[in-house]
Amino acid sequence: MSAAKPPSPDAQPPRERLLAEAMRLFGERGFDAVTTREICAAAGVNPGAIHYHFGDKDGLYREVLRLPVTELTQLLEGFDARELSLHESIRRFLQPFLFDDGACSAQLFFREMQAPSPIFMDTVARDVGPLFDRFARLLARHAGMAEPNAAIHQLAMGLQAMAHDYAMSRPMLDSFHPELLADDPLLEQTCHRLADWGCALVAYESNRHKPT
Repeated sequence: MSAAKPPSPDAQPPRERLLAEAMRLFGERGFDAVTTREICAAAGVNPGAIHYHFGDKDGLYREVLRLPVTELTQLLEGFDARELSLHESIRRFLQPFLFDDGACSAQLFFREMQAPSPIFMDTVARDVGPLFDRFARLLARHAGMAEPNAAIHQLAMGLQAMAHDYAMSRPMLDSFHPELLADDPLLEQTCHRLADWGCALVAYESNRHKPT
């Protein structure tokens, strides 16, 4: 038997087509530069489809942003389990931020990080903020603190920023020193090294926190 052909875009439900085309167009040009009419035309649906499925353009955008955040939450499930070592927990937390597969969601989030919209900030505060709070509490626990202080929160953000920058700046890094990551296409070794640095920095904060 021959393998079944993947469904054509037109075979997808209208709601899924709207989300896919909105993600692509918003990622390419930003929220303000894309009209609902363009999205509906690209998805091959009637102009009232966005109102029917999402209420309005803002509602569509919230759903477009929610999908990759939901995927991230699933990928990070259990990263702070107490049976894991600090190194393994850091590695699990950083791994999703290290690999940019060129998907439309990556383009969209990169654009939003440069010029965040109110809808994006609401999504980050509601859905992403708690993940970073858990990461900070994990680092604080291994540093011997009951609660994370400002330095631990900064460390949590700094580790994620390093991971994210490796993914977003990969073309530039490869142009400077192509040999550095030639044997690490998915940045798995890099993730391990970042976890090494994270453990060292947690130990540093632990020593700073000890009473003199």
